[in-house]
Amino acid sequence: MKMKKLFFIVLIMASAITYTNAQTTATKTDAAHWSLALKGGIDYFNIKPAGDDLMDNGSWGAGASLEYTINPLVGVGLNFDYLNFNRSTIKGKTLDPSIFTSVNLSNLLNPKRENAKLNFYANFGAGASFANYSDLVLPTTLYPSNTATSDNVTSALAYTGLAMEYNISKALALGLDYTYRGYITPKSPNIDYNDASTLMATLRFKFGTGSKTHVRDMTRSDYYPEPAPVIKQVENPYDDSALKSRLDGLDQSVQGIQNRLQALENDVKALKDKPEGSKVSASFQNIEFDFNSSKITKASYPTLDRIASILNENPTWGKLMINGNTDNVGSDAYNQKLSEQRAAAVKAYLAKKGVSDTAMETAGYGESKPIADNSTAAGRQSNRRVEFEISK
Repeated sequence: MKMKKLFFIVLIMASAITYTNAQTTATKTDAAHWSLALKGGIDYFNIKPAGDDLMDNGSWGAGASLEYTINPLVGVGLNFDYLNFNRSTIKGKTLDPSIFTSVNLSNLLNPKRENAKLNFYANFGAGASFANYSDLVLPTTLYPSNTATSDNVTSALAYTGLAMEYNISKALALGLDYTYRGYITPKSPNIDYNDASTLMATLRFKFGTGSKTHVRDMTRSDYYPEPAPVIKQVENPYDDSALKSRLDGLDQSVQGIQNRLQALENDVKALKDKPEGSKVSASFQNIEFDFNSSKITKASYPTLDRIASILNENPTWGKLMINGNTDNVGSDAYNQKLSEQRAAAVKAYLAKKGVSDTAMETAGYGESKPIADNSTAAGRQSNRRVEFEISK
């Protein structure tokens, strides 16, 4: 009965996950998907004949699993376990290959969380068991003709379990994995078991993370970016409070940009009364680029045009340093190169607007100089910025 329930749970979960994944039509982020986990720890077989005590009944096990993480909610893969049941009454081992499904409970139950450093998973799997045992030591009063024997046992298995995992870097993660395993074993006069438990530490290697983030490091909002906001039409044409609130937010954002541009103009004008070597600085997060590109978006043109006008109308400055910065999504080398390319693109745009090419220099700092928390979407937005340093 236990095995029937276990197989039924696995079937229902696999069907639900397949249906959920089939309904997903949102735009996906380009990410890495493959990983390999090595594991080792302890196992406990509910096996007869039993050992003398709890320590005698426990043993050790190890294994490996190859997973393809489809999205931040679910992954599938192949698993291989080597488990022992070495005790005073019987010695043996089993090789258990299986297929499994892994569900990220953290992303499932908290879809709006800020980061995916720590994750909890529910695992479901099914496969086969290839066991052998030997050195059977039984009381002769019970088994007078079977004081020692050996045999092989092949059976079906299914399992379910919970795991926790902490992503220590883009390529590595540490975890702890518990499983409850059910076996459909043939009847034998010398050995009887139908379930076991394992508790193992895991070390996961995430592949393809050189220029990408692995799906296991992502929240649902990281993998499925929010679409551009759409103003919803309400049935009551006189209830425009939501529209007013949205427009007020846009007005505040535009006003903030205008204030920074005005402050830059005032600082550049004031350079004429300051000694040689004096500097002024300004930073703009609204100078944006196409995804994974150094191509400046058209929405950024008005800000750059105003900066060019300020520099052309106030020739008291002598040098303009343009610094590019990124968030921490992607490898260090990739972000460094991208920040340099974006700074160069801003320089080329200003040169087309009449700013002296020889008076401008560029530098890229990649993700090395964050000004906000990269574990939040708002923080990553703030870190993707272009800074200007103007000296007399």
